[in-house]
Amino acid sequence: MTLILAGSIRIAPERLDDLRPHLAAQMAGTRGEPGCLDYALTEDTLEPGLIRVFEHFTDEAALAFHRASPHMAAWRAACAELGVYERRMSSFDVSAYREI
Repeated sequence: MTLILAGSIRIAPERLDDLRPHLAAQMAGTRGEPGCLDYALTEDTLEPGLIRVFEHFTDEAALAFHRASPHMAAWRAACAELGVYERRMSSFDVSAYREI
């Protein structure tokens, strides 16, 4: 089984430049974690201020490790400081994961 999390966050478009270094740091830190298969925070090109979130982990233990990581704490603090809002996330347990 693997876990996929998908969703979005929003920030005022005028704060995007301030958020970008934090997006990069969060992705770099997470992609290096054990059990992280993929992690992306991407700007929606049609809706300024909308960030799409995609996370793929091997299991619950990998996700727990991610949630407890120092860079996750730094990410949460940056989001609060910069006014990130409307966080929407869904998680999916994938029992038959395969690449096609």
